[in-house]
Amino acid sequence: MSKWESGQTVPDTATVARLCRELHVSADYVLLGREPEEDAAPRSGGGETDTGADGGEVLCPCCGRSVPGSLCTVCGYPLPTRPPRGPRYAVIDRTDRAFDQVRHREALEKYCGLDREHAEMLVSQSQDYGTHTLLRRGLTDSAAQYITAHLLPADFQLRIVEDGGEADEALIEKPAAMELPAPAVVQRNGLGFWGVVGAVIVALLILSFF
Repeated sequence: MSKWESGQTVPDTATVARLCRELHVSADYVLLGREPEEDAAPRSGGGETDTGADGGEVLCPCCGRSVPGSLCTVCGYPLPTRPPRGPRYAVIDRTDRAFDQVRHREALEKYCGLDREHAEMLVSQSQDYGTHTLLRRGLTDSAAQYITAHLLPADFQLRIVEDGGEADEALIEKPAAMELPAPAVVQRNGLGFWGVVGAVIVALLILSFF
């Protein structure tokens, strides 16, 4: 503790989390000596929530689900090691063309944390009316980019706007605040054991002709 006080070293994230739980304070208080300012505007479309009221539960900034470690087991977002800084952002969709409805719904559930009923309602609205839809708000820049990178361009027409606490209706009319990231590369499964065995057999058969 004396080294922390003198600035010779800093506690690691696991220690900070434990201090938050034991002292019932936020990470901002431990790291900065003050509690974060109260956000006056409602965040009905989702948001960036790191800890619960007791400082114990950690929620994924993207899908809002509880995260047991440093990586969300549902959407795959790696939790940041530093408290969020900078402006907040929202992800807006306006899909006015045909798309894969099942894939669209599954992406909303996985990456935006929507339940099945809510996701199906948004899919129906997009398919029938092509309306602007607020998917998530109160996000850091990295969380907004992560979500948009994993929502396929074939199914979504996305825009990242700065979230200044406006009402949802005003937020969806704002212009884009940053360029969309490149689509995430989907990691494909390898051949597996039997695939490798089959490839070796085929290679041996080919070589036997020479």
